Amino acid sequence: MELQAAIKVLKDDPVMRCKFPARTLYLKSKGFISPQVKNCPKFEYFKRKVKLENVWLVFASYYVNNPSSAFGHTLFKLQGKGNNNDLLEYGVNFAAHMTTQNPLLYTLFGLTGGFKGNFSLLPYFIKITEYNDSETRDLWEYKLKLNDSEKEMFLAHLWEMDQAVFDYYYLTENCSYHLLLFLEAIRPELNFKERMSYFVLPSETLSLVNQTKNFISQRKVRSSQFKKTQARHLALSKEVKLAFKTKEVPLKKEDQAELLDFQIDLMDLEKGKLLFKKDTEAVKEKRALQKERSKLSMVETRPVIVKETTSPHFIHPSRYLALGHESQSFGRAGKDPEFGRFLFTYRFSFHEYLDPQKGAPSWSQLMLGKVEGAYDEERKRLELKKFTLFKTEANQENWANTGALSWGLEVGARNHPNTIAYDVGPYMRSLVGVNWRANKGIFRIILPVTIDYSRPDTLADELKIQGMLLAQWIVEPLDFFRLNLALGCHWGNFQAEGEPLRYANLSAQLDLNSDFSLKTETEFLNKDINVSTSLLFYF
Repeated sequence: MELQAAIKVLKDDPVMRCKFPARTLYLKSKGFISPQVKNCPKFEYFKRKVKLENVWLVFASYYVNNPSSAFGHTLFKLQGKGNNNDLLEYGVNFAAHMTTQNPLLYTLFGLTGGFKGNFSLLPYFIKITEYNDSETRDLWEYKLKLNDSEKEMFLAHLWEMDQAVFDYYYLTENCSYHLLLFLEAIRPELNFKERMSYFVLPSETLSLVNQTKNFISQRKVRSSQFKKTQARHLALSKEVKLAFKTKEVPLKKEDQAELLDFQIDLMDLEKGKLLFKKDTEAVKEKRALQKERSKLSMVETRPVIVKETTSPHFIHPSRYLALGHESQSFGRAGKDPEFGRFLFTYRFSFHEYLDPQKGAPSWSQLMLGKVEGAYDEERKRLELKKFTLFKTEANQENWANTGALSWGLEVGARNHPNTIAYDVGPYMRSLVGVNWRANKGIFRIILPVTIDYSRPDTLADELKIQGMLLAQWIVEPLDFFRLNLALGCHWGNFQAEGEPLRYANLSAQLDLNSDFSLKTETEFLNKDINVSTSLLFYF
């Protein structure tokens, strides 16, 4: 009945054909409506305006400084016939309409569908300015193999989606979810909805699309303005770098040109938003630099060579199950000297330091939902060891490759690891510090502070506060092996001694294959020792 009604309406009513061109095309392709029935004139004009030749799936890389962008973002780029200039292309974006800037309400509404989301067509250069220039994010582009009829259906479906509004869920029905369903509507045999997991992350969308046989014909990356500026600074000679700092070192023409090219790139990085808004002072300053550079037009601009990174579609699966064993030895008088526990862990998503780094956020942690349980062999008791609601750690970079800010925040509930009591309660951990990056790893000095609230069976107050000063080295010497070493001191108001204790942690993860990894950790707190080993299964 519904099909017959649709055939009748779309066959006889040109207004409805303008409202539903995708359905009209579908019914024509199946022979339910004569090919002689005219399409919507407005839709035909829209097709001529876009001149669609290729559709690209675009991934804006991880931006850990903004919670809404920490997992990355996906959108479409529409390439017109005969056009190879991204600044003249169209972008198709699905995003939520934010109704609050309050971080708590933002999190609540984002997780519960409190925001509305919809598709929009916009100039692609706007997304380049927003992501590539202002937020230091690479844009990874994947050309989709679509035939002519699928391209026409793509535009028709986009036309219909302009009227649609959806509840937006940050972890499930988000940008990636709706883009995958959009593609499935164009080619139903893609079957994305059945293949995607419950939590839909943008990076997993890339993996799913790239695993689809003969669906991706080309891959390329548009490096961020940050990386271009960083690479140009790295290529400068010592004399030019000194001249940039002191403004007094005389330079030959070739070096003057290199310095001006760097200064123009740096201005695009630091004042990109002002330049986009046509700020008078910013525009005047850039034009002055360009005027000076034009006087040296005989010196060609040296091309920027940005170090290649691994495409994000190679990232590891975001979830894992782990089984292992833990033994603890306490050196405090009157306490249980040693006991062991069987461990089991389930992580919902997404990435931690010891996970494979290939295609992942560069030396940062982004995690939502991790349950760690234990079975105490001596007490014959099943325990909740720790539940992590979310954990974010960002180790920022700067274009000069010097020390940069590290920060982190973690919230959840746990059995306090140092009170020798089963006292589960909420906790919050924050950290601040400075980091230095190397080719295969990162070194940082950090100050973590943790606050626990619980009612213990023995020892300490309900409110437990601990602080640490740590030197930490995280490195991936081999593609299948990561190492984390931390040394420092520890202080807590639950410690009987009341003095800082020595602290050390050595953890490592070895990838056995693409699905299984072996993880070990040894932790020392003065005379207390904790040793654990687990087998991880990624899926």
